[in-house]
Amino acid sequence: MNDWSSRRERYLRDALPIRLGGLAANLARVKSFSDHPDHREVVESLIDESKFFIEWAAPDADLLVQAALVELQVQLACWQHAWAGI
Repeated sequence: MNDWSSRRERYLRDALPIRLGGLAANLARVKSFSDHPDHREVVESLIDESKFFIEWAAPDADLLVQAALVELQVQLACWQHAWAGI
């Protein structure tokens, strides 16, 4: 079980560039783990966490970064929705 409120609190302590770096690291993990079908649960968890990271980081970003983050969050949701068929 995930304690999202304590994760959020911890995540928001860092400056925006650090938070975006954490998001980038998660996305790299998604790519790495998605190469093997046995890692499905890990990938789904990383995608969920990444969507939260986007939600928490976006308000502190400038408008262009916010737009890119929203597009990324939508793409992650689409991947997650279609994951079984990918």
